[in-house]
Amino acid sequence: MIDTLICEHIILRKAKEDDYLSMLNNVWGDEEVYKWMLYTPTLTIEEAIERNKRSIEYQKNNYAYYIALKDSDIPIGLCAIKEYEDKRFKESGICIGTKYQGKGYGKEVVYLLLQLAFDKLGAESFEYGYFVDNIKSKSLAAYFGFKYDHTEEIVRPWDKQKKIVDLCLLSREDYEKIKFF
Repeated sequence: MIDTLICEHIILRKAKEDDYLSMLNNVWGDEEVYKWMLYTPTLTIEEAIERNKRSIEYQKNNYAYYIALKDSDIPIGLCAIKEYEDKRFKESGICIGTKYQGKGYGKEVVYLLLQLAFDKLGAESFEYGYFVDNIKSKSLAAYFGFKYDHTEEIVRPWDKQKKIVDLCLLSREDYEKIKFF
C-alpha cells in the first residue's frame, strides 16, 4: 500500500489520530462540501473522532487519503481510488474544504491519483464521476481530458436525494498524452 503522494502544494497521506478536528472544520462539517458528496455529514467532535478512527482503519487496506497542505500538514480534504475491474480504476470520492478551493489543489489531487493508478498500479483506464450540477468538478474532468462515458441516477443514502452523475473515462493512451500543469 502506498501511504504518501506528494505534489507542489499538497500531500495525499493516511489519516492521523489528531486529524479529526481539522477534518470536521475543513471538510466533514462544511455544508458546501458535503452537498456534493455521498457521505453523511459529520457535525460534532464526537462524530469526527469516530469518523477519523474509521478512516484510519479503512485507509490501511485502501488507496484512500487525506489531502493535507504540504507546508503545514493540515488536512483540507479527502480522496480515494479503487480498482473495480482488472486494471480499471475509479475515483471513489474527492473533496476539498470550501476555503481551500480555487487554489489549484484539485488539479494536484487528480494528477496524483492518475499517477498512482496509471504509473504505480498499471491501470488501463480511470473513471471520474461528478454530479452534473457540480461545475467545478466537471471543469476538472475536462482539464485532464476525461471523455464522457455515461450518466447514472443515484440516491444519496443519507438524505435520499436523487442525484444525476456523469461518468467519464481516461484511457492509458490518453493519459500518456497529457501535459500536466
